[in-house]
Amino acid sequence: MDQQVEMTDRTPTDDRQPVRVSLVNLGCPKNQVDAEVMLGQLAAAGYQIEEAPERADLIVVNTCSFIQEAKEESIRTILEAAALKRTGRCQAVVVSGCLAQRYGQELPALLPEVDAFVGTGEFPRIADIVAATLQRSARDRTWVTGHTALVTADLPRRLLTPGHFAYLKISEGCDRSCTFCAIPGIRGRMQSRSREDILVEARRLAAAGVRELILISQETTDYGGDRGETHGLIRLLEGLLDISAFRWIRLHYLYPTRITPELIGLLASEPRLCRYLDMPLQHCDGAVLKAMGRGGDEQSLRRLVERVRRAVPEITIRTAFITGFPGETPAQFSRLLRFVEEVRFDRVGVFCYSDEEGTPAASLGPKVSRRVGEARRARLMAVQAGIAEEKGRALLGNLQEVMVDGPAPEFPGVQCGRTAAHAPEVDGTVYLRGPSVRPGTVVRAVIREAYEHDLAADILEGEGSPCETALL
Repeated sequence: MDQQVEMTDRTPTDDRQPVRVSLVNLGCPKNQVDAEVMLGQLAAAGYQIEEAPERADLIVVNTCSFIQEAKEESIRTILEAAALKRTGRCQAVVVSGCLAQRYGQELPALLPEVDAFVGTGEFPRIADIVAATLQRSARDRTWVTGHTALVTADLPRRLLTPGHFAYLKISEGCDRSCTFCAIPGIRGRMQSRSREDILVEARRLAAAGVRELILISQETTDYGGDRGETHGLIRLLEGLLDISAFRWIRLHYLYPTRITPELIGLLASEPRLCRYLDMPLQHCDGAVLKAMGRGGDEQSLRRLVERVRRAVPEITIRTAFITGFPGETPAQFSRLLRFVEEVRFDRVGVFCYSDEEGTPAASLGPKVSRRVGEARRARLMAVQAGIAEEKGRALLGNLQEVMVDGPAPEFPGVQCGRTAAHAPEVDGTVYLRGPSVRPGTVVRAVIREAYEHDLAADILEGEGSPCETALL
C-alpha cells in the first residue's frame, strides 16, 4: 500500500509529485458527461488522474439520486470511498452530482466523513474546489447553488468511453411535468446549448477518433424549443451529418408524443443516423399515463409505433415502463402486459415505482405494495425476454454490420461489438470470432448464435477490405 502523504499544503503547481485524483461515476450517461468534464478540468489543472480509488489522494464520487436504488448505491459508494481515508492514501472525499444537489443542506450533517459537496451548478469549478478542499481553505463544505451548469465546448473533457464512441449532451434540465420524476427539481428547467457550440464539440470529438456519436439530454425531442427554435433537433442532426467522420449518430431519450414526421423521415433517409429509437413510454393505460402527467393512450401509442415501423421497417425501438405506479390496478397492468406481448418491442427496461419526495406522485394513492410492483416487473421482463430471444433467433444466418468495441474480457480470443441496433452499455453485445480488428472498425459478420440479449457472429470483412488481408 502507498505511504500516506500530508496533503494540506500540496497543489498540482508544486514541484513535488502531482496529487492523484480518482473519480467514481454513477448514474446515467448525462451524469457521465459531467464526470468527463470534471476529469478534463482536473487534468488541465495538473492533477494526475488515477483509475483505482485506493491509489488516490482524493476521491470524487459523482452521484445519482433518480430513484431509491440509485440513492442507496450512491451512499454505499460514498462510504466505501470514505473508508479509504482510514485504510489507504486518500486524504479527502468530494461528493458531486444529483445527490449533492438534491440534499445539499442535509448531507453535511449526515456524512461528516465527506470533505466537500459539489452541486450540478458548480462541477465545472471542480479543480478550484479540490484545491480548496486539500488546502482546507474553504469556509464550508458545501458548493451547491440553485442552478445547473450547461456543458459547453470550451470545457475540456476526458472521455470515460473507449474512445470510438462518445456521448454528446445537447441540453440540460427538463420542462416536462411527469409526476414521478425528480429530475426537474434537481436539474431545473430546460437549457439547450446553441447549435454552433454543439457542432464545435462534435468536430473535436470526430478529430479525436470518435466514430459513433450518441446524443443525450433529459428530453432530446424538445431540443431548441427553449431558444425559440421549431425544428431544433432536425437542424442539429443535419449539421452533425455533415461531419463525415461519424459512422453512426444515435438518439437517446425521445418523448413519444414529440416524435415528428420530419424526424421519422430523416431516420428513413439518412443511413448514418441509427435506425434506433429510445423512447420511454412508461405505461400504455390512458388513466395511468394521465396520473403520470404524460400524454397519449394505448391507441395513440400503437399508432405511433406502427407509423414509425411503416416508414422505417428496420427500426429498433427501445422503451421503458414503470410498474406499481400509485393506483395501477390488476386490469391496468394486464393491459400493459398484453400491449408488450402484441407490440413486440426490441428492447425494454422495466422499473418498479418508488415514491420520490418532492414529486406529485408521492402524494398519490392508493399505493401499490413494493412486493406487487416487483412481481409485476418480473412478469413483464419475462414476457420481454421471450420476445428478445425470438428476435435474436430470427437473425441467425443474417449478415450484419458490427462496430467492434474491443476484446471480450470474459472470452479470450473473442472480440465484442454492436450492431446499429445495440446502444452501448444498455443493450446486448455481439461476440465476434475472427481476426483481431481495431476498436471502432465496422465489420460485416454473419450471426451464428442468438441468446436472450447477446449474439455471436463470425467476421467476414471490414469496411471495404477482406479482414484477412487488410485488418490483420
